[in-house]
Amino acid sequence: MVKPSLRTSVVLWMVVLLLPMLAYAQQPRRGGPLRNSRLYRGFSNYGVMKIASSLGTSTYFGDLCETPDCINARIFANLGFNYRFGGRVQLRGDLSYYRMSNQDFGGKNQRRNLSFRSGNPELAVMGVFELFSYNKFFNQRPLFSPYTFVGLGATFISPRARLNGEWYTLPLYNTEGINYNRLIPVIPLGVGVQIPLSPILDLNFEASYRKTFSDYLDDVSTVYTSNAVLRAGNPIAADLADRTKEITIPGYDSQDGIHWNPGHKRGNPDKKDGYIILAARLEYTLNPLVKVRRQNMKFKRPRFSPGNRSRSRTKRR
Repeated sequence: MVKPSLRTSVVLWMVVLLLPMLAYAQQPRRGGPLRNSRLYRGFSNYGVMKIASSLGTSTYFGDLCETPDCINARIFANLGFNYRFGGRVQLRGDLSYYRMSNQDFGGKNQRRNLSFRSGNPELAVMGVFELFSYNKFFNQRPLFSPYTFVGLGATFISPRARLNGEWYTLPLYNTEGINYNRLIPVIPLGVGVQIPLSPILDLNFEASYRKTFSDYLDDVSTVYTSNAVLRAGNPIAADLADRTKEITIPGYDSQDGIHWNPGHKRGNPDKKDGYIILAARLEYTLNPLVKVRRQNMKFKRPRFSPGNRSRSRTKRR
């Protein structure tokens, strides 16, 4: 039986979680002002602003994790700001911090014996598109409001590995003979559901995937370079690049009984690395009611009573 990929498993879980919520999403809350109440006339959905904070998990997948059985969830947190452009659309900016880690030991590639961990910042701007239109009346909002979001961002990666009890930042040692870029673009793609708690407080649950344009989140991508060349420049770089000598699993291809041959496959450059975020997000509304701009208000002609009309005719004569 073929095991599903990590991305396929996450998508299936997202569908399973969201379908029951959609069944009850359009049920309005009871009580509260009517939709045509005079209390909120002259107010618009445009310009509603929120500040937010999220807490959850980040899960890496790439050359050191290719199947769901190697999932290793780490902490994720962020601060955000939302600006509403209408009934269904928001612009959102997030500053996030996430951690990720994994290792070969115990998996299908344990002879390779590579490992890493990292803590990375991320800055992203996204558009949020809601399934149901936003309602300024809290008691008339649906119990669940599903939405999706997509955007563009950047993250700064810092994969590290432990050697002889000390941690080393791997990009500084060019373990594959490549000086790769640590600042990489990402595309956040996700879905969520919002639960209104009060007129100014909302609780969101989100699942998202970060499509990256790098294969070096884990410092593994292409092939082994010459260990002798690395050792001549920096012995630590040579030890970090090839760690097969640290375990006693026979059968690997080597030229001296210790190191992999130069050009031997170390990673898979055809598939970029990525990570998945599962988080709970709390949003606080700064201005729940925004007055309609004057230029957007329609001008109504004054109505004159019959008495006023006769007076105006008399003045004209």
